[in-house]
Amino acid sequence: MTTQRWILAFCLSLASVFGTVELFKTKEIQTYTCRTFGSGIVQPFKGKSYYVRSDCPFKLTSFNVNRGEYSVTIRRGHNGLLVQVEIIINKVTTLLQNGHVVVQNKSVSLPYDHTYQHIVKYGIYTKLRSSLLPFTVTWHNVDGGINSLWVTLESELSTDMCGLCGKQNLAGHRHELIRDSQLHDLRCKTRDPVLQKNHVCSQFFRRTKSCLQDNNSHLHQLCRDNIFGFENSHEVFCPFFQEVASQCNQSRINRFWRRLTRCEKPSCPGDLIYEKKGPAFIPSCSNPDPAPFYQELTETCVCPRGERNLFL
Repeated sequence: MTTQRWILAFCLSLASVFGTVELFKTKEIQTYTCRTFGSGIVQPFKGKSYYVRSDCPFKLTSFNVNRGEYSVTIRRGHNGLLVQVEIIINKVTTLLQNGHVVVQNKSVSLPYDHTYQHIVKYGIYTKLRSSLLPFTVTWHNVDGGINSLWVTLESELSTDMCGLCGKQNLAGHRHELIRDSQLHDLRCKTRDPVLQKNHVCSQFFRRTKSCLQDNNSHLHQLCRDNIFGFENSHEVFCPFFQEVASQCNQSRINRFWRRLTRCEKPSCPGDLIYEKKGPAFIPSCSNPDPAPFYQELTETCVCPRGERNLFL
């Protein structure tokens, strides 16, 4: 074989190899999360977080996939907490209210399995997972309502998506987004935030400057918006401080924030012990070896070491 033919054969073999590699390339899965917590903070799928003070019903997110509707509607009470959440997955309606889960007008117990969705206790949280789309809704029940809720979507955002979680950049569009997401109700009010200083917020964000940097002043303002009128409601302001502390994820911040804000660790029933990162599902007599899905780590309540929960 001549030198030229050898070079040509080598180049063709390289092209063949790289072409084969290209066939096995998989597109990286994008995960988008929208959160709402406290008395009205919204962290959209994209863009900066913002604040809405209202007792009106709002579309948190809504979109269609393969002619199926996916939507989450929320409403806060005068205590700042979510008092009503409606989740629709392909015409199946789930209502969260007064600590109960109601599916198609029937109260259900957990775990709950349906053709289109599954609802389970998930550590200290409750999680609804769609069986049609990589779409989940997770929430935390407290006395008086729900103090944190988030929607997770493991796919590209739909172009027809609307609601407070809307994907568009919020800069200059926040008021328009809030107006378009509000559902009609003449009995409710949406108010502008009150500009007032707060001692706890000031102390907290003096210590987070190096961690949050350019975002420090923005979150400081959200802290004041969130806590105003709810200075004695730990259910309202503690989720905010916890969220910011988790963004920093520095041991120095983790050591001081609960002491400064007087936010206690979540309480656990019976002899169970709170764990910041533990199994989402606790092994029990009825289920000693939970499936891998349940072994995702989250905030949870666990048995003392060496013991098994006899009541699950």
